Amino acid sequence: MLVAAAALLCGAVLLWRLPEAAAWWWRAHAGSPQMTTGALSLVPPLRWFDSYYVVADLGEGAYAIGEPRYGQCNFSYLIVGSRRALLFDTGPGIRDITPVVHSLTTQPVEALPSHLHFDHVGNLARFQEVGLPDLPGLRRQLHNGRFALGFYQYLGFVEGFRRPTFKVSDWIRPGTPIDLGDRSLTLLSVPGHTPDSVVLYDAKADRLYAGDFIYPSSIYAYLPGADLHTYAASARRLEQLLDERSVIYGAHGCDPLPRVQLPVLARADLVSLQQALQAAATTAGPSGSGWYPRELPVNERMTLLAKYPWMSP
Repeated sequence: MLVAAAALLCGAVLLWRLPEAAAWWWRAHAGSPQMTTGALSLVPPLRWFDSYYVVADLGEGAYAIGEPRYGQCNFSYLIVGSRRALLFDTGPGIRDITPVVHSLTTQPVEALPSHLHFDHVGNLARFQEVGLPDLPGLRRQLHNGRFALGFYQYLGFVEGFRRPTFKVSDWIRPGTPIDLGDRSLTLLSVPGHTPDSVVLYDAKADRLYAGDFIYPSSIYAYLPGADLHTYAASARRLEQLLDERSVIYGAHGCDPLPRVQLPVLARADLVSLQQALQAAATTAGPSGSGWYPRELPVNERMTLLAKYPWMSP
């Protein structure tokens, strides 16, 4: 009886901590970055910078920097003011992003990640100025003047990346305006995809730089640290901020290849995501397709890969 009870308890704990258990499984089967070598078709305003990076002038002093040859097709965003510039995300670090940035601006550049997964922080250490959101817990990760990424926070072992460390020059409190000179951005805390996820809102241009919060592909809400309830609540707050004219720029595109276009969305897409997140957060049993992660439809451009609400954040 005791053995059966212990086995049942261990099974229940394993199910509750399945996101973390899955991460160790991924680590044991770590691979290398998936790369695309075939011909790609860029949709304007995208253009090649070199054999790896693409860029697009978004107007209003902003540029998209894409990596369509990398399997996750990351997009980072450079917003340039009259006194300085901000790079939102830096990609996985397969290639040095700084030559692209310096070709687009001569202003001093601060790099700021939307969250701390490996495919967004890979080039942070190449920048003199690095900002992080001033969130509970992040300051405690400073060791000997350098920021140390957590195991589940980074997840780079999935593709064979080692955790980097970097200096932090700027702690930005969510809700605080970021003055670039003739351009002001607001950093917003939007936990859900990860506890430390943030987005940038440009009120003057009516634009949201969303990181991994939303993009036109499969959206991950099942990794360690993801929380369906807070994700849905963050989506509701962003809905109230935006209007029908707002433009949302996500951090991943290229779905499907070989066509490569900017990952642009609208408030209606955010509403659809919020509804899918709410459904996932209130459905304890099977829904959508698959078991873990569950795949729930969002709209014709997005699907939601979700954990169960009773699993650990």
